[in-house]
Amino acid sequence: MTWERRIQHLEQAHQALDKRIDGLESTGVFDDVELNNLKKQRLQLKTQIVTLKQEHNPSTHYTTESND
Repeated sequence: MTWERRIQHLEQAHQALDKRIDGLESTGVFDDVELNNLKKQRLQLKTQIVTLKQEHNPSTHYTTESND
Protein backbone atom coordinates (compact mmCIF):
# COMPACT_ATOMS: atom_id res chain seq x y z
CA MET A 1 0.00 0.00 0.00
CA THR A 2 1.40 3.37 -0.94
CA TRP A 3 1.58 6.07 1.68
CA GLU A 4 -1.08 8.09 -0.19
CA ARG A 5 -3.49 5.16 -0.05
CA ARG A 6 -2.65 4.61 3.62
CA ILE A 7 -3.50 8.24 4.37
CA GLN A 8 -6.72 7.95 2.38
CA HIS A 9 -7.67 4.81 4.31
CA LEU A 10 -6.92 6.48 7.65
CA GLU A 11 -8.92 9.57 6.66
CA GLN A 12 -11.92 7.41 5.74
CA ALA A 13 -11.70 5.63 9.09
CA HIS A 14 -11.45 9.01 10.83
CA GLN A 15 -14.56 10.25 9.01
CA ALA A 16 -16.46 7.09 9.93
CA LEU A 17 -15.58 7.61 13.60
CA ASP A 18 -16.64 11.27 13.31
CA LYS A 19 -20.06 10.19 12.06
CA ARG A 20 -20.40 7.53 14.75
CA ILE A 21 -19.40 9.95 17.51
CA ASP A 22 -21.71 12.66 16.16
CA GLY A 23 -24.55 10.15 16.01
CA LEU A 24 -24.06 9.06 19.59
CA GLU A 25 -23.76 12.63 20.84
CA SER A 26 -26.85 13.77 18.94
CA THR A 27 -29.03 11.11 20.54
CA GLY A 28 -27.82 11.91 24.03
CA VAL A 29 -27.95 8.19 24.76
CA PHE A 30 -24.46 6.75 24.99
CA ASP A 31 -22.00 5.16 27.35
CA ASP A 32 -19.35 7.68 28.44
CA VAL A 33 -16.60 5.03 28.37
CA GLU A 34 -17.52 3.96 24.84
CA LEU A 35 -17.66 7.56 23.64
CA ASN A 36 -14.28 8.35 25.19
CA ASN A 37 -12.76 5.25 23.59
CA LEU A 38 -14.10 6.28 20.18
CA LYS A 39 -12.68 9.77 20.62
CA LYS A 40 -9.29 8.31 21.56
CA GLN A 41 -9.36 6.10 18.46
CA ARG A 42 -10.24 9.13 16.33
CA LEU A 43 -7.34 11.10 17.80
CA GLN A 44 -4.95 8.19 17.19
CA LEU A 45 -6.04 8.08 13.55
CA LYS A 46 -5.55 11.83 13.18
CA THR A 47 -2.09 11.55 14.72
CA GLN A 48 -1.17 8.77 12.27
CA ILE A 49 -2.44 10.88 9.36
CA VAL A 50 -0.44 13.92 10.43
CA THR A 51 2.68 11.82 11.03
CA LEU A 52 2.52 10.23 7.58
CA LYS A 53 1.92 13.58 5.91
CA GLN A 54 4.86 15.13 7.75
CA GLU A 55 7.14 12.23 6.83
CA HIS A 56 6.34 12.63 3.14
CA ASN A 57 6.11 16.42 3.01
CA PRO A 58 8.26 17.78 5.85
CA SER A 59 8.08 21.38 4.58
CA THR A 60 4.33 21.51 5.31
CA HIS A 61 3.07 22.02 8.86
CA TYR A 62 0.12 19.81 9.79
CA THR A 63 -1.82 19.94 13.04
CA THR A 64 -4.09 17.55 14.89
CA GLU A 65 -6.20 20.40 16.25
CA SER A 66 -8.66 20.74 13.38
CA ASN A 67 -11.79 18.56 13.07
CA ASP A 68 -11.27 16.66 16.30
